[in-house]
Amino acid sequence: MFTGAINATTVAGENGVPSKWSYGLNSPTSIILDQFESMYIMDSGNNRVQRWSPGSTYGIIVISGTFSNPYGIAFDRSGNLAIADSSYNRVVLSPMICRE
Repeated sequence: MFTGAINATTVAGENGVPSKWSYGLNSPTSIILDQFESMYIMDSGNNRVQRWSPGSTYGIIVISGTFSNPYGIAFDRSGNLAIADSSYNRVVLSPMICRE
């Protein structure tokens, strides 16, 4: 329970509905924001990272791969996206293309 919270708004995915489609998520485990306020969401159950732009109703897959229990994501200083792939005991580094 959040103290002082009045309202909460779902900004990505659907309440209680795991999904493989671009408007849904399945076991999201981590989020980060870029300089454009887009959310990058580690969608662990679908083995992908989705980017949700502000106000969008669906995500765009930016990374999809063979992961096993991917748990966290972070940007490095060069703008690459690092993915902690916990069951494979590795960190995967993926370059991200700059956009406007």
